[in-house]
Amino acid sequence: MPPMRDSTTRWSRRFAWWLPQLVAMACVAASGTRVARGQRAPTTVLPAMVTNAAPGIDVLDYQIDIEFTPPTRAIKATTTITVRRLAAVPFLHLDFVGLEATAVTVRGVAQPVRADSAGLTVTLGPGANDELEIAITYHGTPKDGMVIRPDSRAGWTAFADNFPNRARQWFPSVDHPSDKATVSFTVRVPTSYSVVANGMLADRVEVDGPTSTMTSNVWRFREKYPIPTSLMVIGVAELSDVPLGETACGFGDGGGCVTQFVLVEPASRGSMPGNFARAGEIVQFYASLFGPFPYEKLAHVQSATRYGGMENAAAIFYAWNLFQAPNSVSEGLIAHETAHQWFGDAVTERAWSHLWLSEGFATYLNVMWMEHAHGDSARIATLAAMRNAVTASAASRDRPVLDTAETALVKLLNSNSYQKGGLALHMLRRLVGDSAFVRGLRGYQAQFKHGTALTDDLRAAVEATHGAPLAWFFEQWLRRPGWAELDVGWEVRGERLTLDVAQSKRFGNFRLTLPVRVTRTDGTILEFDLPLPASPRVRLRSPGTFSAADVREVTIDPNGDVLATYAVHRVGKK
Repeated sequence: MPPMRDSTTRWSRRFAWWLPQLVAMACVAASGTRVARGQRAPTTVLPAMVTNAAPGIDVLDYQIDIEFTPPTRAIKATTTITVRRLAAVPFLHLDFVGLEATAVTVRGVAQPVRADSAGLTVTLGPGANDELEIAITYHGTPKDGMVIRPDSRAGWTAFADNFPNRARQWFPSVDHPSDKATVSFTVRVPTSYSVVANGMLADRVEVDGPTSTMTSNVWRFREKYPIPTSLMVIGVAELSDVPLGETACGFGDGGGCVTQFVLVEPASRGSMPGNFARAGEIVQFYASLFGPFPYEKLAHVQSATRYGGMENAAAIFYAWNLFQAPNSVSEGLIAHETAHQWFGDAVTERAWSHLWLSEGFATYLNVMWMEHAHGDSARIATLAAMRNAVTASAASRDRPVLDTAETALVKLLNSNSYQKGGLALHMLRRLVGDSAFVRGLRGYQAQFKHGTALTDDLRAAVEATHGAPLAWFFEQWLRRPGWAELDVGWEVRGERLTLDVAQSKRFGNFRLTLPVRVTRTDGTILEFDLPLPASPRVRLRSPGTFSAADVREVTIDPNGDVLATYAVHRVGKK
């Protein structure tokens, strides 16, 4: 039986028409200016934006030189930080906990080590509008942030797991997303171990080890684009490399291809690439919509992380146990973490309360990928699961998405940041249309790439393509808790289908576009949208004419496009 041609199908076809146009646009954009190796990438972040974590300071670069000594969990390291003073700031507080700092220098001059339970205070001396190089030498056993452990199958491993603010557990930093910086790693490990990190491998050199019978490799990586400390990672383990090849050609950094590969324990190599076989398609799909892939390569790494996946820039870390069976790293998880490379990594929320700009985007871009790869049914099923997660969640019931009151950062990883944020993007897409939605997100990505942004920056970008104010939409869905609760009674009056819609008092009144499906007694289907004002009770009338005997059933929001719950009944038959 052929599929019914409903409004959702027409919407998807419009999106399909726009995709090749955006591919052509992306090819032109990808041929633009590259950032030279070693230079700081352009950023739209104004100096005044980098003040809430370390007032008057902008961190430009980290150079982390770290030595591991398996099978111990101890590390020895020196982190060199280049900062720009934006004002006459005599001191800098660095987040740093759990390890012992033994030396601090500023511009090569030794300074007293001034440490407390929260970090290090570094004396910068007089001056303003200058650049300073600060070096801290330290050692110890990280309690968190750098997860060093033996594995029964893989042996000794070490993986950074920084999110949200755990980088301070293994290197001194301004550990806040508002201050992004470039980073280099020099990693010293025995020759049997592989190392992965952000950025590109600059070189690997074999050197004498700590004993006459041991040799080590020194691995050097450089990430030339600024990233937040939560994404600055290294991984050390005995890993096998599974190449995925040159992917998304024409959409890579500077217009080239995106090199992708999987790093797994040798015992899991035989089950690869599994769902990673679609990694190239996923990158090309996102790049065709939102602009070139923002980094130099993309590694998919079996790792130790407390999360199912962690979207570290250019090196996604997935939980170790997900690789124990073929295809257990799901296509949806790969799509979610890959989407973060554009939204969350390249464009980073400037304040933790705007975390939905990362997680909500990755959640919804996965929906867009599923729709593209598997059709409307996959989109509908995924949206239904998201809506169920929101309406079952105390966080979504009691708190807004933009939650400035929550100080326990891990608690922001909830249904608001993920599913409700994702549904807000879906409703925004339906409101403004595919063209304005994609062009708005593409403009937002281009404007704030390798910088930071807030929700109003996204709103302004979409308003520019939509051509109408959207403050009401963002206020309704992101700054208020809850969702729409609608009681809908329908009947045919005077050859018009009439809907009496009452909104619950619990979460207030919402302004919506209400999708309606009418099933006639002969089995034919008519679908249309009705604008619903933010009123406690309203009567809506459908387009077209009906007789009472002509209408078998009325379904509200048949494809789950609106974040709402419904009680639907025929008037007189409640």
